[in-house]
Amino acid sequence: MKKITGILFFVLVLFTTFFYSTIAIADDKPDQERRNDDRHNGSNFNSEKQLSKSACGERLGNPVIDVTQKVKNDVDSGFGTSAYFPGEANYWNVESYIRHIKVWSTGEETWCATVAYDGGRFNAFYKQTGPGGTGLIGPDVNGEMRGGYRATFSGTLTPGSWSTHGNVGTFDYDCDLHANCPGRVNWVTQYFPSYSAFDQPWWGWIYKAGSHGTWINAIDVLPAVSGNIL
Repeated sequence: MKKITGILFFVLVLFTTFFYSTIAIADDKPDQERRNDDRHNGSNFNSEKQLSKSACGERLGNPVIDVTQKVKNDVDSGFGTSAYFPGEANYWNVESYIRHIKVWSTGEETWCATVAYDGGRFNAFYKQTGPGGTGLIGPDVNGEMRGGYRATFSGTLTPGSWSTHGNVGTFDYDCDLHANCPGRVNWVTQYFPSYSAFDQPWWGWIYKAGSHGTWINAIDVLPAVSGNIL
């Protein structure tokens, strides 16, 4: 009798283990499905969370770099191709913004940076392809933008002419519709001339143009649900 009871108990344990294992496997969605779920759960755009100190790590102390930079006449690319120059990238707007750059040490010559774009404004190019990749932009379309990115990299901190705290000035990128920007400056090289292993775990920007639409350009938002501005 004890032997039969033991066998029944063993079978019950096997069945229970298989049942719960099956549930766990079924709930383990593919990455693309999970990204769609994320997009539909709260629009999946939370730059404040992604650009916070805690997103870089715990117990980091004060940032070694904490500066603001004003940028004028930058351009951004959308999905699809240019209506002006078929086959080329779709640079659909000109924009200006203030960047707040913070860098924390995460180890020996390893770093985490958050670059927040605040107070951004943009003007869309008339009859250019919409940033969502379809349609043509109408006249007098403008609006506001915000967002940024988080980056990790390696390098030796060697500040040049830029201060490590405060305002580093205004920069006119002077970009054209081919993204030739003679005034563009790489902020990383101002502090880490020989940096390497640069990676952006998160990046995203949201553009709002009132009745003309909203467009999100982010690492975790799929093109099909990113919106459009026309």
